[in-house]
Amino acid sequence: MKIVMAGVALAGALLADFRYDQTTRITKGMVTKMAFGKKPELETSTSYFKGDRMAVVSKTSKTVIDFDKQLFLAVEDEKKQYWQMTFAEMQQMMADLEAEMKEATQSKDVNVAMKFSAKATGVEKDVNGFLARQVIFTIDSEASDSKQPAGMMKMVNDCWQSEKVTGYSEYVRFLERMKDKGSWLGMRNPMARMGGQPGMAEGMRKMAEEMAKTPGIAVLTITRMTMPGMNISMGSGNGGQDAPAPSVGSALGGALGGALGGRLGGFGRKKKEEAPKPAEAPPAPAAAENSGEGMLFMESFTEASNFSTAAIDDSVFTVPAGYKQVEPDMLKKRKR
Repeated sequence: MKIVMAGVALAGALLADFRYDQTTRITKGMVTKMAFGKKPELETSTSYFKGDRMAVVSKTSKTVIDFDKQLFLAVEDEKKQYWQMTFAEMQQMMADLEAEMKEATQSKDVNVAMKFSAKATGVEKDVNGFLARQVIFTIDSEASDSKQPAGMMKMVNDCWQSEKVTGYSEYVRFLERMKDKGSWLGMRNPMARMGGQPGMAEGMRKMAEEMAKTPGIAVLTITRMTMPGMNISMGSGNGGQDAPAPSVGSALGGALGGALGGRLGGFGRKKKEEAPKPAEAPPAPAAAENSGEGMLFMESFTEASNFSTAAIDDSVFTVPAGYKQVEPDMLKKRKR
């Protein structure tokens, strides 16, 4: 009997729950000074891991990935609605989007080149009470066409990874279990497929290798997005003479900003009823920040805290009663 009970206890330990909080604050950059924008607010979320499920919950929404059921679930609390999609449906949608992006790029004679790099520096320091090691991720993007000069965007993530957080072993076990489920973690990375750009998959592979050299959870991530070679004085009062004409560079910035929209939680956007009327003149935006790196688009700090292995209630991974199921917006747009 003792042996049986010990086995049960061991199985429970291997499947212990794990959770932690994250806060993101945008500190400076052009994104904080755009017209109609409001001061960026602190974004908070909590990541939960239980059994074969994980969830990211914010103040207004939550996303659940059920690896056993091969299912994505997105809940919008403000609208009291939710949508769901299987892994197979998501894979098909990514394949369709990839084909569409290739076609759109070719038809507009636009060339987009992206380079990924990662470096485990070997530097160690105390971060919020945890011994952490540094990994620097860099994404260089350049877009050009036959009519306009190239535009560039650079994103650098300065990550500090720690294995010393409470429950890290449970987190590692969770990832190990998911490897055998043909799950989202085992899918071909969507970022590597985006636009079918050559070198992306290889870049993502190298990034994964560097991550393996410095395991852990990012207790601090400092992100800087810059536009090299651009020094714009917005609202200079000289008729915009200091600012270059709109180009693929600005389009590239918008694309990357949109890609980060989910993580930034809609920073810089107002509710529809607060939007100015078309006849109203928008206020002149403040001067953009510039540096030797070029124009600073955004700088943000993301910190992880409150790591715990306390039991997590199953309700975290379910849809609240009374919520209506809807079709994902991404699928609606594709049917138009």
